[in-house]
Amino acid sequence: MDNKPFVNVEYFALKKLKIYRDSVLRFLLRAIMASMFIGFGVIVAFKSSNFFHATYTPFAYPMAAITITVAILLIAYGGADLFIGNIFYFAYTAIRGRMNWLEVLNLWLITYIGNILGAGCFSLLIHVTGLYNDPTVKWISFCMHQQANHIIESF
Repeated sequence: MDNKPFVNVEYFALKKLKIYRDSVLRFLLRAIMASMFIGFGVIVAFKSSNFFHATYTPFAYPMAAITITVAILLIAYGGADLFIGNIFYFAYTAIRGRMNWLEVLNLWLITYIGNILGAGCFSLLIHVTGLYNDPTVKWISFCMHQQANHIIESF
């Protein structure tokens, strides 16, 4: 079995650990940036699939799924840190004994807080711009309300 991918996981985890040790603020800003990229990707996905939804074609959801990859590419090339990705990177490296578990927990906490702060900042930015007041994105609210109602009914 080729171990190169796992060696890369350890390399990137240790690289992130070095960023954290050099500057906690820089590490936090990378986490904030990641959730803002996700927010941007969701907006692009909904706006691009709105054309298909408006014409009642079945391509609205596949188009949204295809364009959400923009967010993942922004995170990958922008050097941002999502909590879900860091779970794997840091846990694997700690299991291999290359990181301290206390540092792993601290890194997870900072990443999670940064992702929440970034989502809040991006939500505020979108709210202030009035993007969701546009009638072409009203179906986004409809979809979110349907999802929320489905979740509430399941309890």
